[in-house]
Amino acid sequence: MRRENHLSRGTTKASGATSGIGARANPPNALVGRDEDWHFLCDHYISCAFQEQSRTNKAARQKQPYNHSSGSKSFLQRQYELAERRGQPVDRVELFRETHVRAGTFVSQAAEDAHNKMLELQSQPTPEGSQPLSEDEICDQVLGRRPGYSKGLGLGPKPKARRTASASSSSTSCSQSTQKEIELQAKLHEALKRIEVQDKNHQALASQVEAMKKMIEDLTRAQQGPPHDP
Repeated sequence: MRRENHLSRGTTKASGATSGIGARANPPNALVGRDEDWHFLCDHYISCAFQEQSRTNKAARQKQPYNHSSGSKSFLQRQYELAERRGQPVDRVELFRETHVRAGTFVSQAAEDAHNKMLELQSQPTPEGSQPLSEDEICDQVLGRRPGYSKGLGLGPKPKARRTASASSSSTSCSQSTQKEIELQAKLHEALKRIEVQDKNHQALASQVEAMKKMIEDLTRAQQGPPHDP
């Protein structure tokens, strides 16, 4: 929770600044000395593209039939973290469950019904001579999709369509920016984790030193023997 708070404060500093000047001068602890990474995040959060995407996301959230439990983290970031923790890829069906369950319970009946429908499609027998539905196809069938976006995941595989060179370049730039943001956030979490471990190790070492000092003092007193009366 402490690490998430650090990340949240860092994100707020960048996205909440109108000019970015105040934010650039006050990076979160884990990014002190890493000006290039911090300035990239500042530029990203105050960019017109990000602000427009934020407004779009806000409008989309108001139309959602159910909420999720992912907080401010993107589904892509949650998918990345889950895969890192488990040591194996996490598909969209499993990701949907992970991002729509809180304290072991689905956040809404609609979310639970959608997940049950996914499991039902997964368990259906495959007709002879045909291929089973993939997790992406199952999620698209249950949740629907719009061009360039996969519900339950965010930015997803793009459908085949003719695009102009400028549209292709813009999409590539957005994708690269999003990927770098995910990587930086993951690095920030990892740095905060190392700081926490180092802090615990320091506390343990300090306790050992205090115990050794007490043992030396006790041994010294024992060697000196009881005080003699004059």
